[in-house]
Amino acid sequence: MTQLLVLREHILKFYQKYALFLNPLFRFFIGFIVFSSINQMIGYSPALNKLTVEVFLAFAAILMPGSILLFFASVFTVAHIFYVSNLLALVVAIILLIIYFIYIKFVPKHAYVIFAVPIAFSLNLVYGIPIALGLFMTPAAIVPLLCGVGVYYLLQAVTSVVSTSADTSMNLYHALQQQFFDCREMYALMAVSFVVLLVVYILRTRKWDYAFDIAIFSGAFCNTILLLIVNYVLNMDIDMVPFFGGIIMSTVLVWVVQFMRLALNYASVEHLQFEDEEYYYYVKAVPKMNVAAPSKRVKRINVRHFSEQMQGAGPEKEEEKK
Repeated sequence: MTQLLVLREHILKFYQKYALFLNPLFRFFIGFIVFSSINQMIGYSPALNKLTVEVFLAFAAILMPGSILLFFASVFTVAHIFYVSNLLALVVAIILLIIYFIYIKFVPKHAYVIFAVPIAFSLNLVYGIPIALGLFMTPAAIVPLLCGVGVYYLLQAVTSVVSTSADTSMNLYHALQQQFFDCREMYALMAVSFVVLLVVYILRTRKWDYAFDIAIFSGAFCNTILLLIVNYVLNMDIDMVPFFGGIIMSTVLVWVVQFMRLALNYASVEHLQFEDEEYYYYVKAVPKMNVAAPSKRVKRINVRHFSEQMQGAGPEKEEEKK
């Protein structure tokens, strides 16, 4: 554990020292991952499905807050769908505009959650999203989580309809509507995510020792059991190897983020009691773990000065020998 704390201190100091450079770099990578994921999922337009376009938009994302980045990602998505079907592009555009102007416009910080969900699906890390939201946010985060899940399955339905039908009439819209609203897997994942987020939030707000760790692993266990039950009841045919691999990777990643954010020393907990004119207080104080990172000291030797001293000491040593 000491080595982990030392590594944590090194990383935090490195980030604090180069924050002005690292923050734009992080925004660039987020933008690149967003537009690259859209091209991989629905890259219908040859003009947009290019690495140069992804890099250019990623550089533009450095200057964009989360809500504006989500807006441009939505426009980018609609432009791809417009290449294959005007009607489908109109339907998707209306849905995304409703999400943007009714919700994201008023809660812009939740924009990152919405486009993080489809990206997490592509990386097989979606199982960690409800655990992370329950750990770092409030139950209100279930709204962007459900929106993100809905957007992902909407794009999946678009991909499926376009790949299986060449019809561009109203029948294409009806096929999309039927496939999207009849997706049992989407409803099951929404329900499980809602339960997991609430479980993690309730556990991490308890006054227990190691409440954050208990919340993370309880959320992972709850996620696994509920999805296995849903898989058995609805016969969704989940591939078990990627499923368990995704659960493990997601849980480890969330634990690492929590460890980097806050490390508590429960071995040195103090219970305090004091009062003022109106209240009597019982306080449980948990100190944070802070380990000073060892600094390397380099001792420089002046070779010229050292050789002069040796030459000056030479005759004296000879006289002493005589």
